[in-house]
Amino acid sequence: MFDQDESIPTIPRVLFVDDTEDNLDLLEFALKKKPITMFRAASGKECLVVAEEQQPDMIVLDIQMPEMDGFETLRRLRANPATSRIPVIFLTAIKRDPQSIAEGILLGAEEYLTKPIDLEELFARVRSIYRVMAIQRELESVKSQFMAMLVHDLRTPLTIIISSIDYILRHYNNGKPLDTDSVKLMETVLASTRGMSNLVNDLLDLSKYQAGQMLLNKTTITIHEMIEESLQPFLLQFNRKNITLHTDIDPDLPRIEADSGKVVQLMTNLLSNAMKFTPDNGSVAIKVEKEHSIEQNADFIKVSVSDSGVGIKADEITLLFEQYRQVSSSAKTKEKGTGLGLAICKLIVQAHGGTITVTSEVNVGTTFVFTLPAQIEQ
Repeated sequence: MFDQDESIPTIPRVLFVDDTEDNLDLLEFALKKKPITMFRAASGKECLVVAEEQQPDMIVLDIQMPEMDGFETLRRLRANPATSRIPVIFLTAIKRDPQSIAEGILLGAEEYLTKPIDLEELFARVRSIYRVMAIQRELESVKSQFMAMLVHDLRTPLTIIISSIDYILRHYNNGKPLDTDSVKLMETVLASTRGMSNLVNDLLDLSKYQAGQMLLNKTTITIHEMIEESLQPFLLQFNRKNITLHTDIDPDLPRIEADSGKVVQLMTNLLSNAMKFTPDNGSVAIKVEKEHSIEQNADFIKVSVSDSGVGIKADEITLLFEQYRQVSSSAKTKEKGTGLGLAICKLIVQAHGGTITVTSEVNVGTTFVFTLPAQIEQ
């Protein structure tokens, strides 16, 4: 019984998916006295909806279903950030099917059971997965707390170092200007320290976001304001590199309900990337327009940030939004990043209910596109 294990804090919430309603009825009857909260879905499509709405601890998914089988359902679950991490136990009426087992494991299924369901075996599998989930949650919590403590302890001395060096560079040393070598040394130290400070700030943001502590302070804003605020710090840098800036922003765009600070951080990270990877005399383009999603029956603000930079290899594009990963094109630039900026961008966009994608071609350029839900007009 689950409640005999004190390491498991609550009763597992399990979504059972089977296209035969009688099977679900029988299972629900059998589970009445068991420590499981049961949700049910009679198709792959219904599973996708219930999984996103209820966020079950795990899903027991039948493979042989009409219209959308278990494999396709699992693919879509994994493609949706809201359900991508929910463990799945596959069910099949075929006792020995190595091909299906292999395909299910490749798609990310945690376990594999055959019909008719042996309830004791099912409970054992659910208990095992749930125990692992509890341990993982505890580890993530400890990691998040440790990371927050670490970066807070690092932030204060770094701030003091930066302000002190900046003061020395802007003032005379005992009434005399610093010699050229001293200025260069101090500028090098300042640049390195600012790089460390950026890394600390990114680590703090990432640890908060992953721990579900991204608190959005949403207000009604226009994307025009956010674009303009994000661009200001880069105008001088673009000018120094002789980078041409093109903007194409639809003047008649709906407002959005968003956290303005997070949207500026998102745009800042994308513009910083564009600036770093675009050579002198290149170009950066920003396009903002309204887009209607037929599937979701909703309007979105679509923002594109394109550059004529070094580009990214096709086999490395999938790595861009992973933490601490930097693609090989990074070696072509003098400026180094933390490898966290794009991971943070993805988390910000997802927290707002949008999407972010990228296309690129080596020696041609890169385009990042993100969407944010438009405010529903009254």
